[in-house]
Amino acid sequence: MRSSLTIVQLLKRVFNIFNLVERNYVVISYDFLMSLITVPLALWILVGGDIVNYPVSFIIKHMLVFSLFSISIFLWMKTYRAMWRYVSVYEIMTIVASVTCTVLLYIPIMMMMAQTILMPHSVMILIWGLNISFLSAGRFIYRILQDYISLQDGKLSTADDKLARLLLVGISDQTGHFIQEINRYARRTYKIVGIIDNDRHHLGGQIHGVEVIGIVDNLKKIVTRLNAIGEQPHHLVITDPDFKGEPLRRIMELSKSLKVDVARAPKLADFKKSSSRNIEIEPISIEDLLQRPEVVLDHQSMHDFVHGKRIMVTGAGGTIGNELIRQIADFGPAHLTLVDHSEYSLYSLDLTLSEKYASLSWSICLGDVSDDRRISDLFKIEKPEIVFHAAALKHVPIAEMNANETILTNVIGTRNIAEACRTFKIKAMVFISTDKAVNPTGVMGATKRLAESYCQALDALNEGTKFITTRFGNVLGSTGSVVPLFQRQISYGGPITLTDPDIRRYFMLVREAVELVLQAAALGYNSTTSNGQIFILEMGGAVKIKDLAYQMILLAGLTPEKDIKINYTGLRPGEKLYEELFYETEKLMPTSCPGLMLASPQVVSYSVLQNKINELEEKARARETQKSLDLLKNLVPEYKKATHKEDKKKNIHDNS
Repeated sequence: MRSSLTIVQLLKRVFNIFNLVERNYVVISYDFLMSLITVPLALWILVGGDIVNYPVSFIIKHMLVFSLFSISIFLWMKTYRAMWRYVSVYEIMTIVASVTCTVLLYIPIMMMMAQTILMPHSVMILIWGLNISFLSAGRFIYRILQDYISLQDGKLSTADDKLARLLLVGISDQTGHFIQEINRYARRTYKIVGIIDNDRHHLGGQIHGVEVIGIVDNLKKIVTRLNAIGEQPHHLVITDPDFKGEPLRRIMELSKSLKVDVARAPKLADFKKSSSRNIEIEPISIEDLLQRPEVVLDHQSMHDFVHGKRIMVTGAGGTIGNELIRQIADFGPAHLTLVDHSEYSLYSLDLTLSEKYASLSWSICLGDVSDDRRISDLFKIEKPEIVFHAAALKHVPIAEMNANETILTNVIGTRNIAEACRTFKIKAMVFISTDKAVNPTGVMGATKRLAESYCQALDALNEGTKFITTRFGNVLGSTGSVVPLFQRQISYGGPITLTDPDIRRYFMLVREAVELVLQAAALGYNSTTSNGQIFILEMGGAVKIKDLAYQMILLAGLTPEKDIKINYTGLRPGEKLYEELFYETEKLMPTSCPGLMLASPQVVSYSVLQNKINELEEKARARETQKSLDLLKNLVPEYKKATHKEDKKKNIHDNS
């Protein structure tokens, strides 16, 4: 141990001396020396003992010219920006590119320098290989020695029983990177006791010295074995980004009995090269528990659709509207018009844009979409080219109790926006609908379905404006959704209130939903056909809300039904056990984007809809609720207030 400590101390002193000198001076000096050496060494390898036939002055001249030329190229290509402490394949590829450029440019210089004695042309191949080898070797040796010092420091400074022991779950690029970062910066905090994976073929293998000790299915046995040898893991750390959904839920449930926390390694993008690092494993979030398919998006088409255009977003202060504005702002629109009826929401949005997008042009417009005169004035003033219509009343029980207001916002508001788009020759209107519009059993769903029909009818007219409809399920964490409600109830110590143990919903992250809305908008806008098609966002599998509640309780470090009770209140008016994304009569077709499907249209005559909706508006504004509902049912034949018993029986049959 004493000799090892002496070596470490010696290395530390050497590196401390280097740190006193400007880093680039040391690096340039090393590279200059290596370039000097490669010229005579390459010539000796090529001609052997005949090297004595070459004058010393000739060799020295080529050594100096090549070395100075090499350093100049390296400075020009910014090779010296890379820090030796973090050298990797990327830095080596930079060296290869720099040396290759140097050699290719030096060949004509070498020929110009030739007089009576010629340097063999093939010597440049050897110079190329030797130079790359020497330059790379120095950097790797430096990194290895620094890692050795960190390793010895970790062993000497922290007792093994003081370390947080980690058992890694899953193998990916993130796994190797995470282990490297722990070895360099966090040996005084963490100790990795092994890796488990789903693939049996990885058993016995090692990643940076850490062994794959088992498979995920044998987690309980593995933890028991580690406990027996005094290596009980404190955390199961998920190091595979694709390890989520149901497999992660099973581990979460099992970890409770094993008395092990579950966490996730930082994302690769979160690792930043810095002289001081504080690596923290991240808690599992509710988003990790969703089994969401990865969708490959065409960001270029989304950019082209939005960039340089005047964009209007209604319902700008809502969850979808907020995210729409953020993503649209990133694509560089010419101007953003933000429309909402909430003064506070617009104030908050204005503040956010001022802080993050100060150079962006935008307008704050307070207004109600059901006020057609206000909407018309806004279109005259703002002159939008593309409109995203996200304004809506969406809370099912509140919509049920306030039917006329829901009709005015969801139906008349959509009609006003759509007619303004038609009148002012807007390029495209993107209407954001919901899965509750399919076989609706409540006012909210029925009004959204009628709004869909109106946009479809206008699109089928083919008058120049594209009317693009998108339909998707619940947005995780949006205002009024179950996740914030459950979080609030858990923070109060429970109970969690749930309408029915069998209720299921489709969920999507707000970021994913808006990305797919923009993708659908780009696809619809560039489509050669315009006949009222609806883009349906791929939502994955429906999630049982009871399971979601259980997982949120577990994430809070509590036990369901013991620490936090669950009370069932019964389905509320207008609520269904199971939501659907499309009608049976809507034939689904794939699109060029895997996350989007296209539903064949069920288009109603525009003239018929126009007259009926005018009548519906008259009854809603007069607050003649029953007449409004009768007209709504007439316009949306699928709208049926099923009893909860019938609804449960039907949906259980549909999902069997």
